[in-house]
Formats: sequence, C-alpha cells, structure tokens
Amino acid sequence: MKRTRFNALPVLAILLAVSACATVDPAAVQANVMSSLAERSGPVADTVLPREEGTVSEDMAVSLALANNHRLLARLNEAGLARVDQVMASRPVNPLVEVMTLPGDGHGRVWDVDLRASLLGIAATPWRAAAAQDRYEARQAETVLAALDFVADTRRAWVDAVAARQRLDLQQRIRDAAAASLVVAEEIRAAGNSPALELERERIFAQQAELDYLEAEHAALQARLALGRQLGVPVSADQLPVRLEPRPAPLAAIDTQAALSASLPLAAARASVEAAAGEAGLENWASLLEHVELGGVFEREDGDWSRGWMLEFALPIFDTGSARRTAAQLRTEQAIHQHAALAYEIRNALEAAEAMAMLAQRRVTHIEDDALPTSERLMDATMRQYNAMQVSVFDLMAAVQMRSRTGQAYVEALADWHRGRIALDQIRAGGSPAMVAASDSGDTAPTRGEGGH
Repeated sequence: MKRTRFNALPVLAILLAVSACATVDPAAVQANVMSSLAERSGPVADTVLPREEGTVSEDMAVSLALANNHRLLARLNEAGLARVDQVMASRPVNPLVEVMTLPGDGHGRVWDVDLRASLLGIAATPWRAAAAQDRYEARQAETVLAALDFVADTRRAWVDAVAARQRLDLQQRIRDAAAASLVVAEEIRAAGNSPALELERERIFAQQAELDYLEAEHAALQARLALGRQLGVPVSADQLPVRLEPRPAPLAAIDTQAALSASLPLAAARASVEAAAGEAGLENWASLLEHVELGGVFEREDGDWSRGWMLEFALPIFDTGSARRTAAQLRTEQAIHQHAALAYEIRNALEAAEAMAMLAQRRVTHIEDDALPTSERLMDATMRQYNAMQVSVFDLMAAVQMRSRTGQAYVEALADWHRGRIALDQIRAGGSPAMVAASDSGDTAPTRGEGGH
C-alpha cells in the first residue's frame, strides 16, 4: 500500500516566518523613553556632574538627576524588559521533537521520531501578539510615567533645598537681632536703667532665637542631603541659589480634557483594559485547546521509513476551563473599573493641584503688595522714633523681628507657589495623580523655624 508522505518543511517554514528574528536593542528602547520624556517635560541638557563654580539651577538639577540617579536608570530598564516580554509572547511555541531508538532483530536499530507542536500555540500567535503589544504599551507608558514623576520630585527637592537655605538666612538675621538686643539689654541693666525682668525676657528671646536657628540649620542640611540623594551626586550649600525667584508669573489654568488626553496613567490603564479583553477572548479557546498537539511521526525499521501523523489532546472531563474563563472576564472588568476610577482621581487631582497653586499665588501677591511694605514702613517708622528717643531699643528689635518673620512667611509662600507650579506642569505632561496628591501635603516640607509667628 502506498503511504502518503508527511512533509514537515512547510510547517517549519511557517513557524520560522512567524518567529522571524526580532531583536531588542536596550539602548534604543531607553532612548525612546527619554525622547517621550523630553516631548512631555521639555528638552534636558546633558549634564553629568555639577560645575565647581556657579549655582545649580532647577533645570540643571533635573539634568544631573537623570544622568546620575542609578535607581532611575534601573527603573528605565523596565522598558527594555517590557520589550523583551513582548517579543517572547509574540512568538509561537517551539515545536517538540521526540527521538526514540531500540535494538532491532539483527537488521539495525529501530528509530522512532516524533515532531509535534501545540495547535493553540501556533493558531493563537496573532492574538497573543496583539495582547503582548498592549501589555508592552502599558509598561512603556508606566516607565515614561516613572521618569516624569522623578523629574517632578527632583524639582520639588530643589525648591525645598533652596527654600530651606533662604529660611536659614532669615533665621540667622533674627538670631543676630536677638543677640544684639540682649547685649543692649545687659548694658542698660548694668547701668541700672531697666528692671531685671526686661533682661530675662531678652535673654529668653535670644535663647529661643538660637534654638530656632539651629533647627533651621538642621532643616537646611536635611533638605540639601535629600536633594543630593535625588541627584545622585553631592551638592554643597554654596552651589544652591540663595533665594527662590521672586514675583513669579501668573499660573495658567489647566485644560482638563487636554490633561486627561496626555495622562500616562490613563494610557497605561487603557492598554491594560485592551490587553485584558484580548486575553479574555483568547482564554475562551485556550481553556479547551491548550493541550492539543498535532505533529508528524517518522519510524524507521528494517531500513525503511514510515511516516504518519499524530493528534494528542486532553479530555476536558474534570476541568472544563470554566474557572479560567471566569477569571479572565473578571480581570477585564477589574481593569475597566480601575480605568474609570483613575479618570475620576485625575480630575480630582487637577482641581486640588490648581486650587493649591492659585492659593499660593494669592499669598505671594498679598505678602509682596501688603505685608512686606507694611513691615518695612513699621521698621522705618520705629527707627525714626528710636533715633528721636521716643521708643526703646526693645521696640526697635521687635520691629526688626517682625520684618524678618514676614520674610519667613514670604519664603513659605514662594515655596508653595513653586510646588504648585511643579504639580500643574506634572499633570499637564501626563504625570501620576498619586504623586501630585503627595505634593499637596505639607509633610514633605522642611521644618519651619518661624519663632512665634
């Protein structure tokens, strides 16, 4: 009887064509992440180490952090790993070859060669590839999001460090004023022209001013060290600006729809929904056909080869796959609910960040237009009255201290304004609402040494 030959070459050719060499270039993947980051947050200069002379600006701090923070660099490798997973999931399952040989009856050995492949592993490759592409896009968006949030964190750390240095400078003025007031009080007391209670009051005030200065000094050091951790390189106090930028420009309102369209968390959530839906559709078949294998059988006996085919499958008696199908549907519904919740959270974060920024802007305007000029006029008037011997030196010192505390409040308002600006820019660029919410809290601000203000 004439046997029909089973030719495996067409099958192998199809498999090789589907799994054509897809290589992963980690450098190119990371370059794509940085390119997406630059499109969203603006171009970043290639700065590896801080200059020995000059100050570290906010933009320079971002450049330093992107080049030197190894935790970020490790996080950026997630994009390459996601690409590797996507390539692996897009390839068909490798066929299996089973070779068996037995001694013959004096006419050579008996050879049995089986070549088989998973039917689902081949047929479902396009669906698996589409789901893998969705998963890759989600992880790619998450990696860009991590870099974008890192940039915002770096800018906040820079603002905190500069504000802490500016507060330290103002607290030093308060301490010096209190020390000068104490010296005058001791001289007046030694001359017998003031009661002992006045001297004790000035001494307590000077001691409190010294404690506040030490606290501000510690806060400035901690803020600078935190900035150094963020940058990945140490930063000295002399490399920081002495003050934040005064009279900031008005903040522009956020376009909610544009922010939602740019949102990377939403993009990742959408890709996860699409991937879960595709995987749920594939699971309907995979739960029944996962263990179906089709292949060829080649047997050599007495010097002659015989060929045939084989079909192997599992009987769905005990496990019909219903649990897997239900789980896939639940994962799809879960992804849909998470996407809807995230969209609402982003809208809420937009409103909260905008309110915080606008409040800080009003505070800055009020202090610049009213509080600072009023404290200046009070100090000038007190100085004139002191020169005319109409008020005591204690009144003069009180005016100086009030002026210094107004300056402290101004620094806080400026820092809050810059934090609000960073939060709004972060949202416009597609940043994480969780990170934006974290920036709204006052827990990250350095300890304030404002005395009795």
